[in-house]
Amino acid sequence: MGVERVLATITATDGEVHDALLHIDDRITRVRERSSGHRTAVIHVHGIMGNFLVGTLRFLPSRLARAGYPTLVVETRMGNVGQLFGKAIFDDAIKDIEAAFWWLEAQGYDHIVVCGYSSGATLAARYVATHNLVGIKALISISGPWGLPQSLEARSRKWGASPSYEQIVERLAGVVGSGTPDRPEDDRLFVIEQSRGPTRRPQDSEVYTYRTWWHSRGPEAYSAMAFRQLPHITVPTLFTQGTADQVVDSEEAQRQADLLRESGNEHVDLVWVPEAGHFYKGQEILLVDAITDFLGGIE
Repeated sequence: MGVERVLATITATDGEVHDALLHIDDRITRVRERSSGHRTAVIHVHGIMGNFLVGTLRFLPSRLARAGYPTLVVETRMGNVGQLFGKAIFDDAIKDIEAAFWWLEAQGYDHIVVCGYSSGATLAARYVATHNLVGIKALISISGPWGLPQSLEARSRKWGASPSYEQIVERLAGVVGSGTPDRPEDDRLFVIEQSRGPTRRPQDSEVYTYRTWWHSRGPEAYSAMAFRQLPHITVPTLFTQGTADQVVDSEEAQRQADLLRESGNEHVDLVWVPEAGHFYKGQEILLVDAITDFLGGIE
C-alpha cells in the first residue's frame, strides 16, 4: 500500500491542542521491526513557519517512512501564527513535543528519535536535554543554529536589519524584561525588515510580538540557545548542514558538533550536504541518505 498518513490530535499538559500527521509504511515498518527488535519512530519538529507553510522539509517524512521509520510531524505553538498571537513562547512549546512523545509511546514505539529542522532543531535539543527518558534514543539537528538569539543577531548585522538587534533589546527590555508578565502591551506586534535577506520585502522580514521575540530571540532566552543544551545531551546525535545555507552559517553546525564531543558524547555525526541551501532543494536525496544511514547505525 505504500506510505499512509494518519491524522492525530495531541494535547499538551497545559491543554493546548495540535494536529500531527503520522507518515507510515506498515509493511516496511514491520520488516524493520523484525530485523532490529525495536519499534522505532521519528518526531519531526518544524521551523519558524510551521508545517503548513514553508517551515518544514515536506519531502522528509514520507521518505523516512519508506525506509521503515514512521515519522510523526507535529505542529507546535512556535509555528505559523504562533509568534503573531503571543503563544510562541519557547519553553511552553516543549509541552507539544512531550505530547507527541507520549502519543507515539502509546502506539507501542519504544525507540523514539527527536528530529528538528532550523529553529525546530533548537527546540528538539532543548527537549532532549531536559527529558532523560529511556525511550529517547537519538537527536537529529537539521540546519540548527548555534543559538536562536545569536543567529538572529548575526543575520541582523549581516543584512542591516531595521530595527537592529540592539535597538530591539533596548526597546523591549523595559517592557517585557526577563519575566513573563501577562500584560496586553507585551503582545504588541512589530516587524524586523531586512532580517533574513537584503531587501525590505516580506520574504526578507520577520514579525513577532514583544513577548515571543524576547523569549525566543532575546539576550536572556537561554533555553533557545542550543549551545547551552548540548552539554546535557548524551544520546547519539546527528547534525546536518547545507554548504550553501543562507540562513544558518555552516560553521554553526561544526561548533555544535565539537561542543557535544567535548562534553563527552561519544556518538556525534556531522554531515555536510554539498551545495544545499536552507531548504535542501535539489539535494533532498543526500539529506535523506544521511539520516537513514544514521538511524541504521543506532538500532
